[in-house]
Amino acid sequence: MTVTLADVLALDVVQRTRPEVVVGAELLDRPVRWVHTSELAEAPYLLKGGELLLTTGLGISGRGPLGEAAYVAALAGRGVAALALELGWTYVEPSPALVAACREHGLPLLVLHEVAPFVEVTEAVQSAIMERAATSTRAARNVRQVLTDALLDGAGPQELTTVLAELISAPVVVTTAEGALVASAGVGPGSSARRRRPLARQDILLLERHWGQVVVLPPCSTDGPTVMAACTYGAVALGLALLRSTAAGDLDDRRRRLVDDLTERRWRTPAELGARARVLGLPFPAEGRYAALVVTDVGAVEPESVVRAVVAALAPGTALVADVDEHVVAVVRTSSVLADAGAVLSAVDVLGGSRPRVAAGTVVGRLEDVDRSIARARTALALTAGGDRVVSAADMTALLLLAGVRDEPLTAQLVREEIGRLADHDAAHGTDLVRTLRVYLAHSSSKVRAAEALHLRRQTLYGRLQRIEELIGDISSSHRHTPLVLALALEELSPGPPGAPGRCGGDGGDGGDGGVQRRRARSAAPTIPATEPSSAIVTRGHGR
Repeated sequence: MTVTLADVLALDVVQRTRPEVVVGAELLDRPVRWVHTSELAEAPYLLKGGELLLTTGLGISGRGPLGEAAYVAALAGRGVAALALELGWTYVEPSPALVAACREHGLPLLVLHEVAPFVEVTEAVQSAIMERAATSTRAARNVRQVLTDALLDGAGPQELTTVLAELISAPVVVTTAEGALVASAGVGPGSSARRRRPLARQDILLLERHWGQVVVLPPCSTDGPTVMAACTYGAVALGLALLRSTAAGDLDDRRRRLVDDLTERRWRTPAELGARARVLGLPFPAEGRYAALVVTDVGAVEPESVVRAVVAALAPGTALVADVDEHVVAVVRTSSVLADAGAVLSAVDVLGGSRPRVAAGTVVGRLEDVDRSIARARTALALTAGGDRVVSAADMTALLLLAGVRDEPLTAQLVREEIGRLADHDAAHGTDLVRTLRVYLAHSSSKVRAAEALHLRRQTLYGRLQRIEELIGDISSSHRHTPLVLALALEELSPGPPGAPGRCGGDGGDGGDGGVQRRRARSAAPTIPATEPSSAIVTRGHGR
């Protein structure tokens, strides 16, 4: 908090001189650092700037307009706050040349119409300056103590911002170097901090690098004793809080909370998500190419080790990684989600887990929509349990859609009508007709390719296909293809063993020994990629 020219003019001892502002009425908020008296023409060269110079003009009288102009130019060049000219001893009124020079150089000119001892004016102004300095020192000490106490209590960026706003009774915002909002306090709902002209600001340094800034917004007086102290010490406190937040435990918690909030859509505005990511050192814009990677089946490996491996496998600053429930989830800003999934699997494999798998969610265009990518990646893992080690949700669109309707009554009816008799036959006789039909259709109804995939002789496959048609009718007609593929895909998605109630909807038996034998045969046979049934939905052809 400084003493201004307006404050000087308001002092009683100055008022007794009947002061007049001849030049610079619009500059009365200029701070006065010190008061100096001199009658020397060379006085400007003895000054350092910020002084109020008191003079009777004795040193410049008789030097003419050029001398007066040079005197004023020298004062302005030294940064003098103002020139106060006492009338009566040398000047009856300020000369036109002196006034013109002050106006030209933007130097306030005060005229004192009554005589007053300069020593009294000096003492009064210096006392005011010292009192203001002491007030500022006390205010700064109070700000520093309050912020220190808040830090010791574990305050983070938002809590510290709230403390600062309360200390100076003004809105305060904290932004990153790129301008992203991290925290704010005192900013009314619906108002935009970006449209307000800052009254004060201070850079925040993190590990000697410019991280962002703390900004004080109107309404607030920039001359308040705590504003600059709040900015200065607030920036230091925020830097310490951010540095503390990068400690392992706190950082892990923040990452986990952000992944949880993204998954559950627990956020107020999309901008909040990017701000929270930036606090964690992740430059995530609101719009971009985002996808989720979900890692599972890591066995006895500690989640922290998996998180570190995933972070190391991806480009720096592109992945938000945390362990959530039984999975490790990575929100990745990427242009090649499958390549990232492969890199993650390789990194996790080295840890010696049982048989880890990675699911790549669909790519979304906004950070706020990542919850869809996470959900689809998890669903893809559930649909391919024990299957491929890298699973792409984008390649499983049909299965994901079917998974959403598999519990509908119409679904059970479709499965029962199309392949229910096959499932009953498999359960009763230990045959493998359902899987045979699935493989046959998945290979575009090519008997040669289906026999190779099933490791059967063609004659054996021909016999199975004949038995299938005896049970459920012609499978080669175009109108049967799509219903059969849908029924097979839904049967595979449904819970319970094949042929059991609630899976295919078959009326016969509980599976018995035949069902057990069928399931053993099925588990021992080569795994058909999960995408094949969905591709068969749009593929129609007949092979040999």
